[in-house]
Amino acid sequence: MDSPKVTVIIATYNRETLLMDTIGDLLRQTPFQQGWAELLVIDQSATHLGTTTRQLEQLQLQGAIQWIRVQSPGLTKARNLGVSLSRGEYVIFVDDDVRIENEAFIMAHVSSLNRPHVAAVAGRILVPGENPRMVSSKIGHLGFFGTREPGFGSDWSGPTETLRGCNMSFRKKALEAIGGFDERYTRSAFREDTDVSWRLKKQGVELWFSSEAWLTHLSSPEGGTRDRSITVDVDLIVNDIRFASLNLRGVHKWAWLARIYGSRVIKAGVNRGKFSMRHAAFRNGMFEVAHEGPWHLIGERNS
Repeated sequence: MDSPKVTVIIATYNRETLLMDTIGDLLRQTPFQQGWAELLVIDQSATHLGTTTRQLEQLQLQGAIQWIRVQSPGLTKARNLGVSLSRGEYVIFVDDDVRIENEAFIMAHVSSLNRPHVAAVAGRILVPGENPRMVSSKIGHLGFFGTREPGFGSDWSGPTETLRGCNMSFRKKALEAIGGFDERYTRSAFREDTDVSWRLKKQGVELWFSSEAWLTHLSSPEGGTRDRSITVDVDLIVNDIRFASLNLRGVHKWAWLARIYGSRVIKAGVNRGKFSMRHAAFRNGMFEVAHEGPWHLIGERNS
């Protein structure tokens, strides 16, 4: 393959059958069959089941995928590595626990990215057993206090305010222009997709939601791109603080931080008997974010 138009990137960690199902779904897509797409699997797993290893090795030998092994897990770092190795004009990111039965999935992303002024696309996300929250405006709306973004399961296409990491695509040049994903979003990297959305919008470009670019997200509790060095409770608090501190100003920033403390520390902490732990996580997170340095931009890494 000389010059693929599209690069699909999967960052994976400790997934077996789910990963292989995702890869299989993608390789059946028309762009792969016609030879103008490439698939990069950024694998942070220390080991795999023998069956999985043999399948990945065989796909690598056939030239169907590029299987890149890395040692330390980290979603943003893995995604940036994928971007730096990609050759496509467009890059699509999917999680390693999705099913893509939509035969027009890649084509729908490409069609949306071909729209004037669109730099990134959020695809429709369906979850088994859940009725999607349907909206016809304000897809991905954060709200002043940073409440949950609605509408990523909607059957309506139009502008979106944010992206969702398990199904999103970019013009590669637009992503490189903002330095890629911020690698300070560690562990599960909660809010990394919100952060990249916010930084893109500051460049004056448009984000688009495509209901035609749909997939099913299985949300498996096992594996994924999670670094288990801290608990999920702490991870959500610290990365939420990180987003507010890096991207918001004045009253908006402090309103966001107040929501984090009120909902994640007081309400959830008291209900679950973890107030002291969550209060300490908030305090330590504020200190950590205030004193951390910059991350290495994609351009700096490649120079």
